[in-house]
Amino acid sequence: MIEGEAGFTLKTGRAEVFGITAEEGFTGHVDLYKAAPLYALEEVTVEVSGGKVWSAPGSTVPQSWRELAEKIAAEKPRRVMVIGPVDVGKSGLITFLVNTLLPRGLRVAVVDADTGQSDIGPPTTIGVGLAERQVVMLSEIPLLDAFFVGLTSPSGLLQRSVAGVTVMARRALESGADVVLVDTTGWVYDPGGRDLKISKALALQPDLIVAVDPGGALPHLTRFLGRLFPVAVVEPAIQLRPRSREERREIRRSTYEKYFQGARDVELGFDSVVSGYSFVFSGEELPREELETIAGLLGVEVYYGESSGDSLVVFAGGEVPQAGVELLSSLYEKKYVKIFTGPELLHTLVAFGDREKMFRGLGIIKSVDASRRTITVYTPVEPREDMYMQLGYIKVNPSTLEEEGWIEKWSL
Repeated sequence: MIEGEAGFTLKTGRAEVFGITAEEGFTGHVDLYKAAPLYALEEVTVEVSGGKVWSAPGSTVPQSWRELAEKIAAEKPRRVMVIGPVDVGKSGLITFLVNTLLPRGLRVAVVDADTGQSDIGPPTTIGVGLAERQVVMLSEIPLLDAFFVGLTSPSGLLQRSVAGVTVMARRALESGADVVLVDTTGWVYDPGGRDLKISKALALQPDLIVAVDPGGALPHLTRFLGRLFPVAVVEPAIQLRPRSREERREIRRSTYEKYFQGARDVELGFDSVVSGYSFVFSGEELPREELETIAGLLGVEVYYGESSGDSLVVFAGGEVPQAGVELLSSLYEKKYVKIFTGPELLHTLVAFGDREKMFRGLGIIKSVDASRRTITVYTPVEPREDMYMQLGYIKVNPSTLEEEGWIEKWSL
């Protein structure tokens, strides 16, 4: 077992890695705090740099995984949804299936719906990729497109998570995939987890559901879903090491760090930004006369404003008491009134997309100059006029790339 971040080279002998038959000279990379099982088919010599190494007798791949791969290769289900709790080896199973099905001549796509521990696409996204070759890590599969959920957890965003999986699976099929493997989160217990998995299945309409079930722990899902779709139950991976909350957080920081390599500061005008999952940057700009009227009502300078059917957004030059918010709500008959001074948006994670690709990349808001009506975003993306910019519900420090905490949903 090789735990990353590490690199390895098979110097002599033959071994199996997630269904790949590795010969002398085979090299691989293992992502941070993830593990690759190298099963010796004969006496082998392996050179490892970085990470940790330990040994265990036998193969870590259960026989039920091999039987599942044969079943999928024979029956060719187009949509395969994998469910199971945390730390049971769902990603390892997906990797094994990719490596087993590709040599059979099947075009395999993977939808990675784990927004907190995503391998395909950065955190906060549901990514999809077409496997071009066998891989040791799912992160080696090139990103085709992604759906920005905007948070590292689907909690409170069930409908967005369901939409993301459905849209990305369709994207994979339209791109020529024969089989789409959908890797889901480990949230399978309590009402929210149950609701999410059932809703995803109903929207996706899978040809096969694979439950990685440790000792009959998923009857609340498999019994019901089994009346609607074919269900195959397989064992968890052997020799797993659960990751701590701190390790998962560090994985995300490391992923952000790699993603933002080559990023730069980009200045955008308020009038060029269009967003969907926020009140700000979603309405029609208010004329100058209206801003002057609002400034007179509030007693502060007002630089910018927007109005939509249910909301009023204002960027002001100073703090406004709650009484001012209530006054505007009453006078303009708006249910939601948002008054910003600028700092509220700092370090918010954002994503760019367009009609052709829902995901062009991430960004982090570094500064807001309401008087000039501009924001500065740290991003590797080159924004264009036809793009939108979605605001997420998490803050990330652009200097350290550490997560700073969640934002209350629809507070912006």
